[in-house]
Amino acid sequence: MTTTKVKTSSLETLSKQQQQQQQQQKRKEKEQRRKHYNDQQVQGTNNSSIVSKRSVEKLYFAQLHPELGTWFSEFVPSSRRDRRSPAINRGYWIRMESVRQTLYKIIGSSQWGEQDVEAHVERGESGEKKKVVNVVNLGCGFDPLPFQVLSIRNKGFNWGGNDEIDVNFFDIDYPDLVQEKYAMIQKSQKIKQLIGEELPTDDAMCKLNTVNYKLIGCDLKNLTQYQHIVDHFFTQKNAPSSLSKSSNEMNVFIAEVSLAYMKPQCANPVIEISSNTANSNFIILEQIMPDGAQNAFATKMLYHFAHLRNPIQCVEQYPTKSLQLSRFEQYYKFAEVRNLFENWQLLIEEEEQEVKSKMMQVEEFDEWEEFILFCQHYIVLHATNDELQLVYDEKLNLDFQVDDDVDAQKEAVVLQVDEEVKLSIDDRFDNDDVDLLQVKFPACSKLNENIYVHGGLKQTRTNETIIVDYEFGKVGKLLQHESTHIPQPRMCHQLTNVGANLLLTGGRTRPGDVKDDIYTFDGHNWFRVGQLDAPRARHSAVAINDDTLLIFGGLPETLSRDPFILLNAKTNKIQTLEIRGEYIDNMYSATLVFNQEKREGYIYGGFNESHLPRVNDRLYKFTINHDSNQITLDVILQHPMFARIGSQGQLIDNNHEEKLLIVGGVCSETILTNKTSILTLQLDKLTFKSVEIPSSVSIKHPPIFIGFGLVSLNSHSSLIVGGGAVCYSFGSCYNCIYKLEY
Repeated sequence: MTTTKVKTSSLETLSKQQQQQQQQQKRKEKEQRRKHYNDQQVQGTNNSSIVSKRSVEKLYFAQLHPELGTWFSEFVPSSRRDRRSPAINRGYWIRMESVRQTLYKIIGSSQWGEQDVEAHVERGESGEKKKVVNVVNLGCGFDPLPFQVLSIRNKGFNWGGNDEIDVNFFDIDYPDLVQEKYAMIQKSQKIKQLIGEELPTDDAMCKLNTVNYKLIGCDLKNLTQYQHIVDHFFTQKNAPSSLSKSSNEMNVFIAEVSLAYMKPQCANPVIEISSNTANSNFIILEQIMPDGAQNAFATKMLYHFAHLRNPIQCVEQYPTKSLQLSRFEQYYKFAEVRNLFENWQLLIEEEEQEVKSKMMQVEEFDEWEEFILFCQHYIVLHATNDELQLVYDEKLNLDFQVDDDVDAQKEAVVLQVDEEVKLSIDDRFDNDDVDLLQVKFPACSKLNENIYVHGGLKQTRTNETIIVDYEFGKVGKLLQHESTHIPQPRMCHQLTNVGANLLLTGGRTRPGDVKDDIYTFDGHNWFRVGQLDAPRARHSAVAINDDTLLIFGGLPETLSRDPFILLNAKTNKIQTLEIRGEYIDNMYSATLVFNQEKREGYIYGGFNESHLPRVNDRLYKFTINHDSNQITLDVILQHPMFARIGSQGQLIDNNHEEKLLIVGGVCSETILTNKTSILTLQLDKLTFKSVEIPSSVSIKHPPIFIGFGLVSLNSHSSLIVGGGAVCYSFGSCYNCIYKLEY
């Protein structure tokens, strides 16, 4: 009896152990399936990326980089050779150009290894050693960078005067993806001829081995495997017997948005292992969030990757350039960082500036706000152990107060808060109403008690007239009568209250198709009444009295016209103004305000040389002399906070102090944050104050002050309507209705 009980108890114990083991096995299998799924999602980002890069190659390379050849087509099925939007094409172009130019500059650093070579000579050893550069693409996907560089090397490309260099490429990615890439290479006679004959290899992870190219399958999260690859193929910097070899070997590791999908505790050891090789350099391209996760662009970016089940894992721990620098300075002696727009401005060599002009000829482009905003959320960081290998000659101009850490790169502008101006969401308008205002670059103005929002860009350009009834908190469409002269669909035009009517001037359809027509609107109907002196879009306009409109800028660069004109709303006659005092060029999207009582106004921001663009960072004060047909301008302040495209401004009176209210736009000098997007400038003291975007606004509906309208309701409040942006390839976001009270 006792024996039977013992046996039963033992069987029960064994059964429980088996159940636990089965549960553990199921959990393990589930975890493996989840990991495999996540890895597949990360690999999937390669597919959209390579199609976008192919779009750039197909559109731009023949004109801008014929020496690079066409290699993306070897990896993109003919059915997927999509053409991306101009902003995405430019975004991927500067991504690729930043990585490639940084690599060129590193390779061209003629000083690397010279001290070691001199040591060999002193010991009687040969100093004539050909330099070898190993370029390691971590998370390479289908990117054909090796084939681009190997092809120009075969054409005699000179690495900054350093032609005695041999370049080897190591492509590393998930084994499954590497297998797929290997199969594509095997089908491409063009690639096989370039990389040469396959050689035997003693490393099981090396799928393809030639003299100058190796394709290796490795999950970078498997640090043991990655360490094995590094030990097997590259010289360690501290190996005592490797002095002769390390002196002429450089190792450049590239991670173009590949480590971003790994948690920092997995990604950082990859950087550390890479840093321990001889003459190690690291180039990383990753996302940042200088204005935090509640910024409209950042919110869209995080949602996009999370929705695809491949969240970016490093950006929240390293959201700024300074934190990225600190991250790499743990492993390298020197590090330098620029966002992609700074690379657009600084990395492209002077002799290559004509490339930017050619780009405008290849593809019409007028999405500067969206392009700059995207570029300010991506950085290229270069880390090295040799100061002589740093690639940036120019230093950023830090003209205004930042944290003591210079490497903060303007991320923390210190300004006193203007407590007299408040921003809030106007909750009286329901979501269906606000959806009507999901439009970019409309023209907005107030007539009687209503705000009218005309035209702009939705999915396509529109000529709708939207009525915002502020008193009753309603938004609706104006019923357009066929008998009226309804303006053609357009954007980047102006709608200005002059006397008893609204005056619509200029604008554009597609980039380059600029309009010169003038319409008047009485609150019910549109009537065409004349035309401007020349086509104008992205121009600025303000009423200087009850019947006269001052218009500035917006002229096509091919036309030579006076940038300032006066338009009489009663007679539709145009009078040009001669500029006196400080000269200002024709500008696009500058901000123009005017005080009718004092008969003086201000201009700031805007840009010209639209292929660059060159952004104005000056505040001009102006007066108009009607008798002599002259406008006199004086520069009263120069500051990076004026360097804005598409900002909106107003003159306000706080306790008998006249202030310039500066709202939004995109700044070419630094990303605008919740502390700098809205500012006031006290005009008698020329001091800035910050109008903070409160967290209650950012959490509920973060604003994106691009292509919006700022309309004065009365002497103490204004409304922000419309506006939004396509956030790179992450999707679009739009504003709700915001109220400014002062």
